[in-house]
Amino acid sequence: MPEDGFLVIAHRGASAYEPENTLPSFELAEELDADYIELDVHLTKDGELVVMHDDEVDRTTESIGKIKDHTLAELKELTADEDKDEKVAVSGRNEEAYEIPTLVEVIEEMKGDIRFVIELKDTEQYFGIEEKLVDVMSEYGLIGTDSKGYPKAVVHSFDEEALKKVHKIDPSIPLLQLISFDDGEEAELSKKKLKDLLSYASGIGVSYEALTPPFVNTMHGEGLAVYAYTVNDAEAALRLKAMGVNGIHTNEPDLLDE
Repeated sequence: MPEDGFLVIAHRGASAYEPENTLPSFELAEELDADYIELDVHLTKDGELVVMHDDEVDRTTESIGKIKDHTLAELKELTADEDKDEKVAVSGRNEEAYEIPTLVEVIEEMKGDIRFVIELKDTEQYFGIEEKLVDVMSEYGLIGTDSKGYPKAVVHSFDEEALKKVHKIDPSIPLLQLISFDDGEEAELSKKKLKDLLSYASGIGVSYEALTPPFVNTMHGEGLAVYAYTVNDAEAALRLKAMGVNGIHTNEPDLLDE
């Protein structure tokens, strides 16, 4: 991961302004100069990688049920986000723009314009999802760096075993281990946990409230980048930047414009 700069990672796209994990959300994130778009992947019943946060369609579509129990064709009959109609009216986009996208569709639409942070979700439900993801990344040229030396794509997850599988398949793919801490708890890792992280991860993603300057300095001293999620307050973002955090996940990619 880049050692300098402060990366803005658009969390599920520009999800404060457009339905999360949709092409309009990713396109707006690019227009707002995000460094990366972050998205989540799942496997359909017929083995297609689709982009959605939850493993169920209940929250963000008009239907119900798990993604793994739907074929891609069935998912394509749905439109994303319960207030989609209002946002279509505001943006002027047609309903088809708010279909649940496949990972390939997002890559084909956005490749060359922006970089990707891809989250592996609920991997126990999806046998072979790690191999499928690496195959797609390889086929579409997302493994390696761009002209600025930044990784074209990064994989992150709370699932340690999933990341280790990706590392085993292709050690060149940068991996970020997502870590959660209890409310009010300061970030801290044991020596054993840190040693394990260094065997596969390029960095970590941590809830921003848990971060402290000593922790960030310790991670940097070990060669790990530190990213904060999910930051939608400009003052908090500036504090994190001053702390030396390498970047933020935010629903508002224009958070620091002013």
